[in-house]
Amino acid sequence: MGQRFNRLAHSFFTVFVDFIFPPTCLVCHHRLAPAHRFVCDACWNAFKPLRRQLLPIAMTNLLQDEEKHFSHSFALFEYSADIQHLIHMMKYKSMPGLAARFGAEIGAALARCDQLRDVDAIVPVPLHPLRLRERGYNQAALMAREIGRALQRPVLDRALQRRRYTRQQAKFDKSDRARNVRDAFELRRQECVRDKNIILVDDVLTTGSTMNACARVLTEAGVRTLMAVTIVRV
Repeated sequence: MGQRFNRLAHSFFTVFVDFIFPPTCLVCHHRLAPAHRFVCDACWNAFKPLRRQLLPIAMTNLLQDEEKHFSHSFALFEYSADIQHLIHMMKYKSMPGLAARFGAEIGAALARCDQLRDVDAIVPVPLHPLRLRERGYNQAALMAREIGRALQRPVLDRALQRRRYTRQQAKFDKSDRARNVRDAFELRRQECVRDKNIILVDDVLTTGSTMNACARVLTEAGVRTLMAVTIVRV
């Protein structure tokens, strides 16, 4: 009874707030249609998909001086200030719904990709428990959940854990990012990834250091193939 009352109270409060302060698009700031959340269709449809969303990592400028532990990078959109703004809102302004939207869009694009028919499971890049407590959710895990739903593949959201608290990668120069995440991750259950083709999910691929640190742990555990999937490749 108490939970039902709380849900009703929350719904009433949400309707009241939306009536007083109608939700607006985070990009163009126009009022959103009742069925829309965060971004209007016009702005969302204006985001440019990458011309080559799937690339072998050797064809990028990532990790040039490091051993590469994942073979391909998939990114959905071209980088833009608006996309960066949405990613910032998703990570730092308590908007987990944006992660679900990005994940659903990525999942739909991956489902059309013939090279991904052999994917066995999806693994999100983990947050440290302290940062997870601060943020309240792991945006990579929320994205992975939607990708798994689109591909009808399991999400192994506890396969990896971050054993060392690291500063945010954005605060480091590119040359220091690999050092910041070195040995920061460990595997929790080797048997769940051995001999599997894995998609590793995060929001942004900048230098590739975080993805590579996770991928190294998974590769050493016997993963067959590994691909990094993100919203953008910067």
